[in-house]
Amino acid sequence: MSSETAPQQILSTDENPEWYSYCCSELSKVNPTGGRLDGMRAILTRAAWMWDNGRTITVGFVAPVPGTSVQQAKVREVVKEWEKHANLKFRFIPNGNDAEIRISFQTNNGSWSYIGNTALQIAKPNPTMNYGWVYSTAGITENERGVILHEFGHAIGYLHEHQSPRRGEKLTLNEPVIIDYYRRTQNPPWDEAKTRANVIDVYSRAEVSNFSATDFTSIMMYFMPANFNLQGIAIPPNNRLSAVDKAYAYLNYPFMGGSASVDPSVTLANALNVAGVTGTARTNIAAEYTEGDWRGLRAEFTRWTLNQKAASASATAETEAEAEA
Repeated sequence: MSSETAPQQILSTDENPEWYSYCCSELSKVNPTGGRLDGMRAILTRAAWMWDNGRTITVGFVAPVPGTSVQQAKVREVVKEWEKHANLKFRFIPNGNDAEIRISFQTNNGSWSYIGNTALQIAKPNPTMNYGWVYSTAGITENERGVILHEFGHAIGYLHEHQSPRRGEKLTLNEPVIIDYYRRTQNPPWDEAKTRANVIDVYSRAEVSNFSATDFTSIMMYFMPANFNLQGIAIPPNNRLSAVDKAYAYLNYPFMGGSASVDPSVTLANALNVAGVTGTARTNIAAEYTEGDWRGLRAEFTRWTLNQKAASASATAETEAEAEA
């Protein structure tokens, strides 16, 4: 994603601020199947897990902890930010048991979400999303905003940014430190396997077939104290959508056919500019947009990202060859 690096702040797990314990698990019921459109990056996402464009997704609150009216109101408010940039609507219904996304607030169960439309495979009325640290206190804190945006990022099809197959271009993880940290801080504690699955392991090319440089500012990126990686790069928690989060939300869920965002700055041209799409790819995407074909637009966008991946792989191979010469 973006080529920006994280601010060089002094953050350490030894300080153990409260938000270092706020990490989620992403859940999926779909196995990799391959195919041209099966992997599409928007942050990191798979087309097979994405909802149809323009869809209204029902959302509700369910047992064992459906939450207070204050907790529920926080979720209702924050998800409006995704609706500005992705052509999706979240309709909250009174009977949460009938909803497609079903939210619980179990404090001892962490925060997690199923990925995209895999939530439809979860038997009702079981939760498909949980918030372990959205509270009944007045006002929405930055940490609460961040976790709600993050989990709904999963819910519309996004994966963890810090597990991009291209992470190694910027970060080399300090695995023993990370494993020990999540064992000590998560509630319930994470064993090594869970830490590897949610933090350390990168997605295979079968899982994510197009991706680019890791975006440290993405809402889907975990925080990282400096001692989590050998480069000493500290990544504070991201509690707002990054510019690239917004652009890729639009390019995967475009407003078209008379629909428009409530934010007039959310346009195809702006999304393409932020993503850096130029040349023939830009022309083709614009043509699909004009024709009102969102599936064709996604396909063209996927083709462009695949070409970006190929160019990156070629450049990496050349660099390695020069180093060995």
